[in-house]
Amino acid sequence: MSEALSRAVRAVLDRLDEHAEGRAAESSLPCPESLEVLANCFGLSGFERDVLLLCAAVELDATTAGRCAAASGTASPHPTFSLALAALHDPHWSALAPVSPLRRWRLVELDEQAGLTSGRLRIDERILHFLLGAPYLDVRLHGLVRRTPVPEHLPPSFEEAAERIATTWADGDAESPLRVELVGGDARTRSDIAAAAAASCDLALYAVDATDVPTDPAERDRLTRLWQREAVLLPAALLLELDEPDREQAAAAEAFARSTAVPLVLSSAEPRPSSSVRGQRFSVPTLDDDEQLELWREAFADVPDVSEADLGNLVAQFSLPPHVVSSAAASVRRGEGDDAAGLAWQAGLHEARMGLDELGRRIEPDAGWNDLVLPERQMRVLREIVAHVRQRATVHHEWGFSATLRKGLGVTALFAGGSGTGKTLAAEVMARELGLDLFIIDLSQVVSKYIGETEKNLRKVFDAAERGGALLLFDEADALFGKRSEVKDSHDRYANLEVSYLLMRMEAYRGLAILTTNMKKALDTAFMRRIRFVVDFPFPGERERAEIWRHVVPEQAPVKDLDPELLAQLTVAGGSIRNIALSGAFLAAEEGERLQMRHMLAAAHTEYLKLERSLTPSEVRGWV
Repeated sequence: MSEALSRAVRAVLDRLDEHAEGRAAESSLPCPESLEVLANCFGLSGFERDVLLLCAAVELDATTAGRCAAASGTASPHPTFSLALAALHDPHWSALAPVSPLRRWRLVELDEQAGLTSGRLRIDERILHFLLGAPYLDVRLHGLVRRTPVPEHLPPSFEEAAERIATTWADGDAESPLRVELVGGDARTRSDIAAAAAASCDLALYAVDATDVPTDPAERDRLTRLWQREAVLLPAALLLELDEPDREQAAAAEAFARSTAVPLVLSSAEPRPSSSVRGQRFSVPTLDDDEQLELWREAFADVPDVSEADLGNLVAQFSLPPHVVSSAAASVRRGEGDDAAGLAWQAGLHEARMGLDELGRRIEPDAGWNDLVLPERQMRVLREIVAHVRQRATVHHEWGFSATLRKGLGVTALFAGGSGTGKTLAAEVMARELGLDLFIIDLSQVVSKYIGETEKNLRKVFDAAERGGALLLFDEADALFGKRSEVKDSHDRYANLEVSYLLMRMEAYRGLAILTTNMKKALDTAFMRRIRFVVDFPFPGERERAEIWRHVVPEQAPVKDLDPELLAQLTVAGGSIRNIALSGAFLAAEEGERLQMRHMLAAAHTEYLKLERSLTPSEVRGWV
């Protein structure tokens, strides 16, 4: 206990003695610095300040109980409002009100069961420790709020956003004095920007999830008061994370935000509709290529195996937040692999997976060019697409095309052809060649009958894909990207809005997206103009089918008299060929025999039943 606080405790106890003896009291008590801070922060009057000091004396001086009893003329050894009103200077009844600073901010606790004036007064433990110079986060907030560290370094655009938030807090008005909204980016990036803003105001930053805000109004009010008190004592700002609360929880978070009159950041991936004033809105800036390059360069400054060309390729492919880039560099330094550039690439892939897993099915690509059977013209276009993706860093940045073209820099392709003609296999081959994940987007989760939900889902897909690391495959895309209809009712109008939004995102998308369709003519012509490559996958001829049969049966499989030329007489696409070969293998394994033409014939009958077709004599000529 400081000397100043000791003198103040002795003085307030002397005041009790003077009252007990009927002597006149001095006009004021000494006020140590920590008590002065509390008085200024919570608007305590001189009387309320002395009441708080009297309650602290109970814990700090063993003679307090006897002095209280003597001064009150009762057997009660505790401070009470009745004693304070009688013994302390400038008493006022309003200090007893529940909305007064002492009780509103729970600086003292009152035993209300014993009566308003005769109930025991006890100083809150957190306040006592503050007076003694031992600040800490109130234990009632442990497990609810968590400390957010200040990032060591942020890109210039992020630092500028943090400074704007800090300035808004400093210049707050009566409508939204200390409340701002931060949207966009990922949760960690928003947290870093908010922490930097708080640090520039000499504040700590703590975070709380909206799902943890009590929905019960009374509990929420207690939390609000407790946090506001804590924000003053630490001092600190709060980050309220609003990403995925349900309607009830979102309403509770909104109510909490409205009543919290201390520095507050409302953090969400997207702007949220609200009827309340939420303060000024800031968006997480998009890092330009120069900032991205500097980010990678600083993170890998002490990693000799990463060249400037490697960094350029990473920037061209990925748009990652600083903490992910730092994590990639840390993995390299820990010696988790010899290929530093490859590790950084894998970190980008992992980050992209996290954003797309909810809306897509990830396929680990393992097929190569030798597994793809297509005419030379189509193969040439596929390799050209790969070249466009692989050489983006050179053409867009080193050669300056990104500055002159500005839009439409994404590589987009349409694969048109019947089912089983190799569209998905071709996408897998390209993903493996480029070192990317292949994500097949599930349109059943993207298209929604509710107005605005399809655009929202598309935005999630493209925003996650913008960060790089994946080849997007919209399978059976004509279901979503069909011809824009003539507007006859509101449903047509909103359907057209969905297509228009898609066209806008396709034009701005910087990654590689492949769309597949069985009905090329069903696609909107405006949509087709924004597709850089169109690849028609023809139904395989007999020569191509024979080549597929040679690829589909593994070398280690036990076979007897299998003839790819005869099998190629079956007029089916590659997907059906794979089904027949696999089914025939199971039939042969069940018999304990080698795989023969008769097994393929039985499997072909089954496949044709599924296709609602019948085998013709010409298709099985020479099989027996």
